[in-house]
Amino acid sequence: MHFSHGDLSTSRFSYMGLPQGSCLSPLLYNFYANDIDECLDNSCTLRQLADDGVVSVTGPKAVDLQGPLQNTLDNLSAWAIKLGIEFSTEKTELVVFSRKREPAQLQLLLMGQTIAQVFTVKYLGVWFDSKGTLGCHIRYLKQKCQQRINFLRTITGTWWGAQPGDLIRLYQTTILSVLEYGCFCFRSAANIHFIKLEIIQYRCLRIALGCMQSTHTMSLEVLSGVLPLKNRFWELTYRLLIRCDILNPLVIENLERHVELNSQTRFMSLYFDYMTQNINPSSYNPNRVLFINTSESTVFFDTSMKDEIIGIPDHIRPQVVPNIFYNKFREVDCSKMFYTDGSNLEGSTGFGIFNQKFTASYKLSDPASVYAAELAAIQYTLGVIDTLPADHYLIVSDSVSSIDAIRSMKHGKHSSYFLGKIRELLSALSDKSFQFTLVWVPSHCSIPGNEKADSLAKVGAIEGDVFERPICFHEFFSIIHQRTLESWQTSWSNGVLGRWLHLIVPKVSTKPWFKGMDVGRDFIRVMSRLMVNHYTLDAHL
Repeated sequence: MHFSHGDLSTSRFSYMGLPQGSCLSPLLYNFYANDIDECLDNSCTLRQLADDGVVSVTGPKAVDLQGPLQNTLDNLSAWAIKLGIEFSTEKTELVVFSRKREPAQLQLLLMGQTIAQVFTVKYLGVWFDSKGTLGCHIRYLKQKCQQRINFLRTITGTWWGAQPGDLIRLYQTTILSVLEYGCFCFRSAANIHFIKLEIIQYRCLRIALGCMQSTHTMSLEVLSGVLPLKNRFWELTYRLLIRCDILNPLVIENLERHVELNSQTRFMSLYFDYMTQNINPSSYNPNRVLFINTSESTVFFDTSMKDEIIGIPDHIRPQVVPNIFYNKFREVDCSKMFYTDGSNLEGSTGFGIFNQKFTASYKLSDPASVYAAELAAIQYTLGVIDTLPADHYLIVSDSVSSIDAIRSMKHGKHSSYFLGKIRELLSALSDKSFQFTLVWVPSHCSIPGNEKADSLAKVGAIEGDVFERPICFHEFFSIIHQRTLESWQTSWSNGVLGRWLHLIVPKVSTKPWFKGMDVGRDFIRVMSRLMVNHYTLDAHL
């Protein structure tokens, strides 16, 4: 290490440690601490994330816990001294999980210092209490969200304030994201605790829509297009299990041990349901391809129409957008433009491609999302272009997520089969002097090529030939989302309260009722109150 200041300079050699933030730190730490498992007693286990670890042991009596834990801690102390590292005894805590009225008191030493025994402990952002009720974490979330709820109040009022759509997005990004973190651990908490989280959501949605306190809670969620918390947590937990089946099988192994022990707890209920479903992503190997860099001079992205159509109401767009598109690309040879689209119809997913001289439509085997179909259409189009003379071609899609995914791909590995294939084809075609522009256009705006591609996608979904490809684990997410919506729809259809709104909005949606309308907050507030039949007129009283 070299230091200099004016005429003064000096050099030092470092024999331990790495510079702060070094990219080698995680890898070398794993090598350095690789033999930490040898310190464990036979009955102890270690769970570790980076340099945060948890040593645990189970037993019916305190004497069954004291010996193995102390033996492990002694081994860890000797191991740390040998390697020249230290444990932070101030941050080390002991908690005994037991349903007994008086949990066992243990005296444990680490590095010669007594470990404090506590009744609650925070690990990786989640609070656990000694009784296993998780009530402490619910209270922590309630306290953490209170200040953010107050902020929502400060930027809105009865007659003035931010747009309800902006407030809903603000709630989802700043408050709902806090509630969702770690929901795998506490989604099975008792209703007396869980309802405290639901109240947070109801309060935020009531502020956003300007509804009265007496408004039925499920009506608020239907109006705003926000999933009930239980349904949302169920979906997130299911997605975690699917992801762990491929990326982190240790989680599945731990749950399987509970199954072997015949653990009939609320925590395990969702995993039992997961076992009964036809979801087995482990039978599909994700196609992990090293992304190949493409030259910025051969591949371009044009999403400028997003800015050009801002402020145009949805019902006017079919008359206005086609002229904007024609004026923008009128000098482009139509034979060089390929329109792609994906569609889901009657539970089947397909994609379509339209060109002045070429059309195609195919079906994707289940499970498949519209997003996967959009990427499949782009990949197929690139394969068709490969048979044509080298030139500058435009691929027009109404899927902004697909274009953004292709544009934002970084060097490294990715589990998406289509993204890897698209990057391979773009790189190969760039070497052959091809040039491409991926253009985004709004859907269902009467752009002729896009409408024809949409029709072809619908035909492909119903009667097209199957487009063979590996199925990756994340493609199962669409099935889980659909099941979540069906559960929400069942609760809304079979409910007792909120029937006035049910007559107006019988089908649930993840979009607010005013989506795409060019109206102000006052109109949305008044109409929301009338739709739920809770307002400040004498007729309501």
